[in-house]
Amino acid sequence: MTEQEIVEAEAAVEGAESKLDTAEAHHATTGSPTAVTELRAARADANDARDRLRRLKGAWAKEQADEARRAAAEAKYPQRKRDTLTQQLADSRDEAAHAVAALDKAAAVALAAVAGYGALVREVSGELLGAGLRAGEGGPDGGGPDGAVHLGGERWQGPEPGSVVGAVMQTVVAAYDQRHPLAQLRWGQLGGLAETRARAELLAKAAGR
Repeated sequence: MTEQEIVEAEAAVEGAESKLDTAEAHHATTGSPTAVTELRAARADANDARDRLRRLKGAWAKEQADEARRAAAEAKYPQRKRDTLTQQLADSRDEAAHAVAALDKAAAVALAAVAGYGALVREVSGELLGAGLRAGEGGPDGGGPDGAVHLGGERWQGPEPGSVVGAVMQTVVAAYDQRHPLAQLRWGQLGGLAETRARAELLAKAAGR
């Protein structure tokens, strides 16, 4: 928007109104159908010109007001202050990025460790079963049909790694914001009873660390 556009719109209004005056005078003296048509057209053109000028002036006034508000706002935040805020944002983003990177690595380590634990449980279960030691058959120790191990007075079973990490994340997010979609997930519903039990046992051990 420029002042030149306003000037041109004002000139257009003057031109249209001049034509309207001429059409009205012609209509007043002749009253012919042609004069009536010309008068209606001149009135329409004049109205359009006035409407356009009003719109332009309104837009121009808004632009000027917006520029004034912007200038006043920028005066409250000189470049030095904006540079300080920019640095604060950059530092906070870097801190968040480092934390996320650490979380990514920790999650990968946890997945690998839980998977390793599950693999060892299955290996030991297979070894005990191969040796003829089946839990509940003549003694408490031995391998179980579900891949679990009963040994040392405990039951051992490795849960699915992803569900364990997911359950931990759900707990953390829920503590931060209970309304978050991730906080609404119920990991206890994933897997059968054996999986649920194995996951709960490992999470309980982790909580005690």
